[in-house]
Amino acid sequence: MYLFYSAMFTLWVIFMWPYFLYNAVKHKKYLPSMKERFGFDLDRLKSDGRRTFWIHSCSVGETLSVQPLAAALHEKYPDARLVFSTITKSGQAIAQERFAQYGGHVFYFPVDLAPIANRVLDVLKPTMLITIDTEIWPNVMRESKRRNIPIIMVNGRISAESFRYYRYTQGWMGRVLDNYRYFLMKAGEDAERIQRMGAWPSRIVVTGNIKYDRAHVESNLLSEQAQTIDKALRLTQSKGRLIIAGSTHDDEESTLLAVLRGLRGVSGLEDTRLLIVPRHPERFTAVADLAERSGFGVRRRSRPNDGRDDAEVLILDTLGELATTYQFADVVFVGGTLIPHGGQSIMEPAACGKAVVIGPSMENFPGIIDDFLADNAIVQIEADEKNKPAQIEQLQKAFEQLLSNDPERERLGNAALAIFDASRGATSRVMEKISKVYDEVTTR
Repeated sequence: MYLFYSAMFTLWVIFMWPYFLYNAVKHKKYLPSMKERFGFDLDRLKSDGRRTFWIHSCSVGETLSVQPLAAALHEKYPDARLVFSTITKSGQAIAQERFAQYGGHVFYFPVDLAPIANRVLDVLKPTMLITIDTEIWPNVMRESKRRNIPIIMVNGRISAESFRYYRYTQGWMGRVLDNYRYFLMKAGEDAERIQRMGAWPSRIVVTGNIKYDRAHVESNLLSEQAQTIDKALRLTQSKGRLIIAGSTHDDEESTLLAVLRGLRGVSGLEDTRLLIVPRHPERFTAVADLAERSGFGVRRRSRPNDGRDDAEVLILDTLGELATTYQFADVVFVGGTLIPHGGQSIMEPAACGKAVVIGPSMENFPGIIDDFLADNAIVQIEADEKNKPAQIEQLQKAFEQLLSNDPERERLGNAALAIFDASRGATSRVMEKISKVYDEVTTR
């Protein structure tokens, strides 16, 4: 089965090569990192004899969530080496920025073929491999297990959509999951799904989401970032209300711009501004262009000397700064919810005590959204993307009511913050399991 997987994976890479080449030319992806992805050019990562934690995350969101865990590992094992890998270019940039204090050992995750995996393992010589979210790479996991390197999944999540596909490979997936020592899952439904995929129940623990502990490790960074962002986008220089739309997807921005136009026609809300944070970096310019074509003045974070000081639309076109920026919002909209995407995390604005508005699609966070709705800690509109006029009308009404009602906006933000506070503490639970395995490995 591993041979079949490797053959199919190789064929997939060959089939997708035109796509990779297009993105390499169009978006400057892949080519600069190709050597690392095939296990070469890694001399800077050679083992120096210290115990090594290899921590792997995929992209920006997962990499940011690693911060409390990295801080906890560094505090408990100051003499150990922390090495970080990502898959995406944006994730790589965040890892290099946020984890430089731990030695700056950052590289691209290898192509999942056994010879390449072994080449990387020969260089790193990891004591433990920690994967964030659901990064299941059969050959890397198998070769690590063969070397008696324990693998721990942290912040494990199996979405309903992913589970539908995993079920078809359940027989083989059980053998792949047998390579893991622990599955530290975000929520009960994630634990249930990975057990049904073939994981041993004794290895599954619900620890919660370490991402919620980030506030403890980045207060200084947030303060410095906040000042820079405020100056670049003139967030506190305006008397108008500010809506921040975080992690937006294609076709959501046009709806938000229509809502902004309507809000600015309401008495008392004429100075309302909209700060848009597109989910994918390659869309930064396209969203700015859309806002300009819609008749709005635009100011971009990356170009603080350009754009009007009184721009109605602001674009946060940098990486890793969204969580910092939420503190400036009067109301927050969370993207991926107006379209059938499943939603992005609502916990970051909740951590800032902000009133949050979302669309109908929140399938990616079933337990969390249930808690928010039960405690009346969020506003969710009902109209889906098939009824754009109704979406615009409902979204404008929700924003208008919150922007015009300070007590209700404050109540909603406090309720969201209470849920966030109750969700913290996952990092300590994760560290208990990691320390147990680490002690076993180092006393062999």
